[in-house]
Amino acid sequence: MKIKVFQVNSNLDSHGTKFRDYDSVLKTAGRIDPSVYNTVFDGDVECEDLEDVYRLLNTDHPPAYQGHSLSVSDVVEITDDDGVNSYFCDSIGFQKVSDFDSAKCQPLRGNRMVVLEPHKKPYEAIIGDSLEAMQRAVGGYIEITYPFDDNAYVIGNDEAKLTGLEGNRHIGGSVYAGNLLIAADDGEGGTMDLTDEQVEKYKDMFAIPEDISQDEVEADTGFFFIGMN
Repeated sequence: MKIKVFQVNSNLDSHGTKFRDYDSVLKTAGRIDPSVYNTVFDGDVECEDLEDVYRLLNTDHPPAYQGHSLSVSDVVEITDDDGVNSYFCDSIGFQKVSDFDSAKCQPLRGNRMVVLEPHKKPYEAIIGDSLEAMQRAVGGYIEITYPFDDNAYVIGNDEAKLTGLEGNRHIGGSVYAGNLLIAADDGEGGTMDLTDEQVEKYKDMFAIPEDISQDEVEADTGFFFIGMN
């Protein structure tokens, strides 16, 4: 399922609609105003319906997610066989919003990357360009490696193998564990968008998820974990 998620930016919201239910927002603001919303996620999720989306965004945020847990006043846009439809997260359930123009929302900020999660196909996403956003995406302090022949590099969790995170992919003769981001170096110590060609290149390169045992992850570190019962 392809979704976008929008959350109220309090600095733009003169009516104080953040975390208020549908009826209250209509009473105070007259409508659900897309111009006061930030885009906090744009990507594919393994969900069947809005309830699945709600559970996911309250229990297991995708690496590219830049917002707080899904809550009242947030808007979810779904693109599927029925077209593009927007839904307001109400105090109970969701309300369909027919006139919500997401093009008027504040854009998602960050850089275009390819995301690799263990046991999942790669996908393109916008990841926030702050250190905190990248740390959130990989679940800890970041480690950067340059295993490719262009300006692309890998951002991973610095302690992924030591903390027993799941094996993800073999890259450059090494086992990588935990969530990974493939980003592009701008040549000046910063990050830039991957090109269209790079996105396709790395999605194709890592198209098939790998089944890497914990034994292989541990062997690649030189450390071994002993379970305690």
